[in-house]
Amino acid sequence: MFQGSFGKVFGAGLLLSACGGAQRPAGGEGEVKKACVDRPFDINGDGTPDAWKCFATRAGKEVIVEKRYDINFDGKVDVWRDLDDDGRTTRDRMDLDLDGKIDVTSFYEGDLLVRKEVDLEFDAKPDLFKYYEGGQLARLERDSNNDGKVDFFEYYAGGRIEKTGIDGDGDGQPDPDKWKLAPKAAPPRAPDAAEPADDASASPPSDAPAAPSSDAPAAAPL
Repeated sequence: MFQGSFGKVFGAGLLLSACGGAQRPAGGEGEVKKACVDRPFDINGDGTPDAWKCFATRAGKEVIVEKRYDINFDGKVDVWRDLDDDGRTTRDRMDLDLDGKIDVTSFYEGDLLVRKEVDLEFDAKPDLFKYYEGGQLARLERDSNNDGKVDFFEYYAGGRIEKTGIDGDGDGQPDPDKWKLAPKAAPPRAPDAAEPADDASASPPSDAPAAPSSDAPAAAPL
């Protein structure tokens, strides 16, 4: 459902109808940032805003500091994208099951994905953590029993699993005697059912609609 609705929003036509603007704090989710001016857009032409840009003035120049999207046209924001003053993505947050809670948060540096936090249980607590180096997955940590502590570890080299570890004593670190080397031909790890596919980069938003990845609004028309 998520991907289908997402495609409808970001595959919309080039003409967007501006619906006025209002000043608000950028960031959302209770965060306090410098105020920006919201400009809503109606992508599907039904007269109701379903995408928003928030503009702020930096060094005398108007820049977009946040974008938000309602991907299933129910009037609620499902995707948040934060941008720096140069227009580069710093963070994406997504509500995958459309229940109003953030399920995936992705952090970027220089438009490269560096960390991802995923809530596989949909209980508003991340339990899968993925760390990237040079745009490639380098380490994965997971809280497999939902006790708030990571207990499973995967280390990667060249995009493939190199070794795995388990924390059996609850100290949050892999037990030295429980490391397991992966076979040399081990394929990359398949994502969990509730986990979106990886996209190691955050392409700058473009006015040309295109099919985005399931993980980030990389080719949003706004």
